[in-house]
Amino acid sequence: MRLMGIDYGLRRTGIAIAERGGGDAGMALPFEVFEGLPDPQLAAAIADLARLECIDRIIIGLPLHGDGGISGQSKLTERFILALQQATVIPVERATEYLSTHDSEGKLAGHFTRKQKRARVDAIAAARILQDWLDQNPI
Repeated sequence: MRLMGIDYGLRRTGIAIAERGGGDAGMALPFEVFEGLPDPQLAAAIADLARLECIDRIIIGLPLHGDGGISGQSKLTERFILALQQATVIPVERATEYLSTHDSEGKLAGHFTRKQKRARVDAIAAARILQDWLDQNPI
């Protein structure tokens, strides 16, 4: 089973991919970052990538407040999820995320320039979201 993880953002959206099967729990790897696309085009681009990569399920991070409450970004993400569901027949599942981008920025600190970090951080955040989902949903 091939899985895609998404860290949705208004400016940049990170993509990660993992393969799971044969008793292997799978490991999420950063894959791609889409930048500057409005939601309809972003949904279409992700749907095309998912088809190209033979993805079986899409996991998208739903950002909540620390207390589990819905944030403004949660509402925007839900709106995007609807656009994505209209663009593909691949099942889309939500995974609770909290500070995934912030944590990913911390992991890159001191290793890259600001521009290099910006190009990588969202895909790394997507990998964290997907890996958390893999860890919480064993085979």
